[in-house]
Amino acid sequence: MIISKVHIQNYKNLSDVNIEFNRLVIFIGENNSGKSNLLKAITLPFLHDEIGNLNKNLGWQDINNSAKARYFEYIQENIEDIRKGSVDLQSFIDVIPFVMVEVSFEPDGADEYYVHKWVNSIDSEKPHYAIRYQFFIENPNELLVHIGKVLQDTDSIDNIKMNLLPIELYKYSIIIPSTGEQVAYSDLTNFKYNSLAAERDDFSNKNTQLGSKALVNLLQNKLSEDQKVQVERSYEKFFADLKEISKIEGLFNWQDESDLENAKDFFEEITLLPNMPSMSSLLNNVRLGFGDEYLHTQGLGYRNLVYLFVMMNSLKVNSDIALNILTIEEPEAHLCISNELLLTSFINSIVKSSNQVQLFISTHSSVFLNKLELENVAVVSEGDAFSLKSEMETKQLNYLAKKPNLDFLKFLFSRRCILVEGPTEELFIKSYISSKNKSLNDIEVISLHKGFKKMLDIWLKVNKNSSHKLGIIRDFDNQQKAKEEHEKYNSYQNICVATTVEYTLEPEIVKTGSNFEKLKSYFINNHGWDNVDTPDLLSDKWRGAKAETMLMFCSDLVIDELVDIELPQHINKVLKFLQSGEKE
Repeated sequence: MIISKVHIQNYKNLSDVNIEFNRLVIFIGENNSGKSNLLKAITLPFLHDEIGNLNKNLGWQDINNSAKARYFEYIQENIEDIRKGSVDLQSFIDVIPFVMVEVSFEPDGADEYYVHKWVNSIDSEKPHYAIRYQFFIENPNELLVHIGKVLQDTDSIDNIKMNLLPIELYKYSIIIPSTGEQVAYSDLTNFKYNSLAAERDDFSNKNTQLGSKALVNLLQNKLSEDQKVQVERSYEKFFADLKEISKIEGLFNWQDESDLENAKDFFEEITLLPNMPSMSSLLNNVRLGFGDEYLHTQGLGYRNLVYLFVMMNSLKVNSDIALNILTIEEPEAHLCISNELLLTSFINSIVKSSNQVQLFISTHSSVFLNKLELENVAVVSEGDAFSLKSEMETKQLNYLAKKPNLDFLKFLFSRRCILVEGPTEELFIKSYISSKNKSLNDIEVISLHKGFKKMLDIWLKVNKNSSHKLGIIRDFDNQQKAKEEHEKYNSYQNICVATTVEYTLEPEIVKTGSNFEKLKSYFINNHGWDNVDTPDLLSDKWRGAKAETMLMFCSDLVIDELVDIELPQHINKVLKFLQSGEKE
C-alpha cells in the first residue's frame, strides 16, 4: 500500500499542487519553497500515531494568501451589494477560501480491504481509491450575513480582514470525494503518521528525558506474550527483594511492639503488594543510551541519528495497520558525511523490506539523492511541486544518472549558475570571481563536458516559475551548427548562452584586448616559456600545457602582472547577465 498521488489546494503557499509518489519520496527545493508545508499537508487526512486524536482544524495563517486576496477583492468590488443583501450567493461561495488535500491510494493485493470503501471511480477496470481532507466554511450564508453587518460602517476593508473571514466559522471534515460521505474513524485508524520536524535538537538533551513514544512502541511490539509475563514476574521478584532488604513492612506492621491490647486485631493483615504498572508505563522509564552512556551525553549528531533509527524501526515492527507514514525534515541535520551515508542505507533498507511503510523526506543534501532512483525525487519551487518521474522521460533521468560527479542540487537550485565545458574554464572563472573580493557573489560554476542542450531542457522544467538564471559558456570547436542550436536558448529570459570566437578558451583569453603582452611577460617570467612571440604561438603552448599550469595561472590572477587581464567577451557577457539580467 502506498499513497500514489496527492492534490493540494490553498494550503499555505501551495495554491494548486498535483504530485505523484513512490514508496520513498525525496523533496528537494530552496528554503521557503514549500517543502515543509507539503510534508504537513500530506498528513492532514491521517491520524497522528503519537497523539491519536483527529483535531485537524487549521488557523487563519494556514489558508493560502492568494485565495484570501481573491476573496477580499470580491468583497471590495461588491461592498454595496453585500450591505444591501443583494449579492449573488453562488458567486460569493465561489470565492470563499478553503483548504483541500485529496490523497489517492495504490493498494497491493489484500491491502485493498483497507480502502475498499473509498472507491471514487473505476478507470480501465482499475479502481481509484481516495479520501479528501477539507477545511471550509460550513454555512456560507451565515458568513455573508456576518460580513454584511461588519461592512455597514466602513468603506475600507484593509484593517478588518480577519473579521471578514472569521476562522471560527470554519470546520474540517474527511470525506470520500465521490459520495461526500464522512470517512469512518475506525477506517482511518489503519493509517498512521509520525512527523520528525527539523527542530528536533532537544531530543534526549536532558538527563531527565524519558523514553520517546517511538522507543516504547519499538520495545512493546518486540516483546512476545511470554516475554511480557517474564517482565511481570521479574517485577514481583524485584518488589519482594525490596521488601526484604528495606524491612519496609515494619513501618506498618508494628502491632507486636504496640501497647494497645487490640492492635494486632486491626493491623496484622496490613501488607504491601506490588503495583505492577502497565507495560507502556514501565517501558516509558527506559532511557536511550549509546554504548555505556546515556544518549543525552552524546553529541547532537549522534542523538539525531539514533532518534531517526529508533523512529524508523518502530514503524517497521508496527505491522498491524495498512500504512505507516513517516515525514522527516532534513535528516542530514548535524550528521557527518559517514553518518549521512549510513542513514541513507538504513532508509533504503526500511523501504525495501516493508510494504507498510512510506517515507517522505525533505533535504538539502545530495547524499540522499540516489542517481539510480531519481524517479523518487520531487522538486518543490515557489509553492509548486512535481515529481521527476512525471515531468521527465526515462531517457532524461538516465542521462542525469550517467553524469559523473554532477551535484544535482547545485545545478537545479543555485540562484546564479554557470555551466562550462571542463576544469580549465571552471578554474579560470572561479578564480576571476574570487579576485573581485570587494563584491559578494553567489555564482556557482559547474564543469559539464557535453550535453548542454539536455541539461538546459531539464533546468527549464525545474525552474519554469523561479527567478534563477543560468549561463552557458562553451567552446566553438569549429562547430557552427552546434553553436546555433545552443544559442537558440537565448530566447529564454533566464538563460544566456555564449560561445568562444576562437576554437577554445586559451586563444580567446590571449587575443582579448591587450592581454597578449601581459600574458607573454607572465609566462616568460614565471614559467620560463620561450618561443611565444605571437598570440597563436602563446595560445598553442598554453593549450598544450598541463592542467597544473592553468591552476598556477589562476592562483596568480591577483598579482600585479595579471591584475588588469580582460575577460573574454563571451564570459563577460554571461557574468553581466547573471549579475544584472541584461543581455547584449
